[in-house]
Amino acid sequence: MQNCTYKVPARSFKTALLLAALLPALAQAEGSKDITPGTGSRGTAAGVNNYIGYLQHDDNGISGNFLKPEATAATLERLYVHLEPGEKLYYGLRRINAGNANGRLRLQVKYGAGTGTLGASTILEPATGTNANGATLAAARGVIATPEQAAVGPMYTDVAGAATAPVGGYNPLVFENTTGAAQEVWVEFEQVNAAGTVAKSKAWYDCWDFTVRDDANATVARRGEKKGRLYSSAWSFTGADFNNQFATTFVLYPLIPNPNFNNANFFVKQVSYSRISPYGTLLTANEFGTSVTGDYKARRKSQPASGASLGYAQYKMFVNDPDNTVYPSTTAPNSPTVTTACSGTAPNQTTTFTLAMDQAGFGIVFIDGNNNQTYEAAADRVLERQTTASATANTFVWDGTTDTGARMPAGTINLTFSSGVGPVNFPMYDCEVAAAAGITVRSVRPGNNNGFIDYLFYDDTNLDASFSTPIRNPIGNNSASGAHKWGTAGVSTGALSGDTKTVNSYAVGLLAQGHAYNVAYNGSGCVAVSAVVLVQPLPVELARFGAALQKGGVRVSWETASERDCAYFAVERSADGRDFAAVGQVPGSGTSAQRRAYAYLDPAPLAGQSYYRLRQVDYNGTAHLSPVEAVLNTTPGVATLYPNPATAAVTLRFAQPLAGPVELRVLDGTGRVVWHERRDLAEPVQELQVPTAQLPAAGLYLLTVSGGGTTGAYRFSK
Repeated sequence: MQNCTYKVPARSFKTALLLAALLPALAQAEGSKDITPGTGSRGTAAGVNNYIGYLQHDDNGISGNFLKPEATAATLERLYVHLEPGEKLYYGLRRINAGNANGRLRLQVKYGAGTGTLGASTILEPATGTNANGATLAAARGVIATPEQAAVGPMYTDVAGAATAPVGGYNPLVFENTTGAAQEVWVEFEQVNAAGTVAKSKAWYDCWDFTVRDDANATVARRGEKKGRLYSSAWSFTGADFNNQFATTFVLYPLIPNPNFNNANFFVKQVSYSRISPYGTLLTANEFGTSVTGDYKARRKSQPASGASLGYAQYKMFVNDPDNTVYPSTTAPNSPTVTTACSGTAPNQTTTFTLAMDQAGFGIVFIDGNNNQTYEAAADRVLERQTTASATANTFVWDGTTDTGARMPAGTINLTFSSGVGPVNFPMYDCEVAAAAGITVRSVRPGNNNGFIDYLFYDDTNLDASFSTPIRNPIGNNSASGAHKWGTAGVSTGALSGDTKTVNSYAVGLLAQGHAYNVAYNGSGCVAVSAVVLVQPLPVELARFGAALQKGGVRVSWETASERDCAYFAVERSADGRDFAAVGQVPGSGTSAQRRAYAYLDPAPLAGQSYYRLRQVDYNGTAHLSPVEAVLNTTPGVATLYPNPATAAVTLRFAQPLAGPVELRVLDGTGRVVWHERRDLAEPVQELQVPTAQLPAAGLYLLTVSGGGTTGAYRFSK
């Protein structure tokens, strides 16, 4: 959405009340609802899913001190929640079988300096009766019973004390900040015996919630839930199985300070770990990547097996976009410019590229010798250095050779100039496989390239030559299918696996790139090219793009502050978060400097979980994608048929899983049964596929379903 600029609209309290009346009540929660929002039955998942990826602690050193009441040196491994004065933390969890002897769980809320001041302490007991490994906790305040409760969030009492809401939520523990000052509160998990003695044992939590609310503020507009308050610098998660893949919804938001402004304001990224396969891993973000010795180039390289993670915790990583009132956006750098100059005499000339920048960071000149837009050391050259805020000091000198030292032959070459501010690395330890989707990063704030896939870099040359393809990517990859992939599906050991390795990926808070194609090169080290202006994406700040279930369908709404050459918006929908199809189209406003509001109603939403996004199209046909919003449709009895018209098959997606015997019939326009099948569903399923290749084309048909706890009839055409 490069040519549509989004801004948060200023609203009156009256307008806010009107919108609240029109839109359905939103689920109030911050936690597993955001990362793994799936409801219903759980199990293994080696493909697309929305529930794999559980919090864990005491995982034999892999999880470090995450969630533990350890020494002050481990402060970066705490689970923090930012609380303003008078705000309340509502919290709860569900513990599941981790294959260990689990016991009483002690939750402690602390704040302040050092080892902290104890604010609250609660003991949760294991359930009695048959309870494998004592994993299930007895019903109590702070215990989430089902994923459905986690999806709704905590029940809370309104200001008047008259009601408990929302219906269907869990009964939370509550901690109020009564200190009169803002606090970084943290929550510690410890398993203890009846005497209170620590009994360490690995534990997993598939449902967890830490919601901040301000329900008694004198300013009405400031009441309600506060998103973007939950963070840690070292998150420990498990896939619960070597072959499980993390949910397609599994993302975190690293907060990257801008050193050009004393680290007082921030870049925000969204990093996706969708469909990676770690049994257990520690997720961190930092400035340099690993703790090995050497310069920044050496430290950002992936590292072979060492028995422990060589990454380190530094930057805060949030469950949602960090609250902008607490963590303000930084000022983006201006677009830099590049000039070139040749010196010396043939055959030993050099080219000097000068990159002008108004903020310090780093710069790269990629010389693509064979013009294939892929880095190959024998054919290409990468010039890189840290840069300063200067118009003349950032020089890159090229002697006409490739990265292997060979002379680059005369001809036409391509040049890519990159400048970045705010380095961020994503080291992962012991992630066996990331072949399905890899690691992907999106830019969120200060608005540049908001919601679009950002460039990600990596250097795996310390590992097996076939570990990743290419083994090194210094020019960046912004592939939607995963910018950094490694391993082979199903492999948990061996040279192509990340098992016991620290695999690093890196990006920058803001990256600007410019290209010069088919540039004349004389073969002696001289590039003749005029000044190149690097074009940086327009500031794009998507404020209130959302999708919400309401009576009559799913309402998708968004706003723009300005538009340039904006032809139309296509509203796209997906059942799995990967394959999207348009369900509607809304005209854009062309070129406009006024705030514009848009909405589209999808009258026939999919049953269960679905995903929505915008595809904005310019007059010249260029298209840009928005972030993705998930919607959960649990309307009883609802099923959705797609595609319609049909091709080789149609799929029925139900709001609730079916089990047992099911009768399926297809009737033609005269009411004659033209296809019939009985299926015995041994396990609950949420989708049924019916073949349609055998049906005559250009016909109207009726598909009926009976059994399995549902009945219904669904029309389609072919």
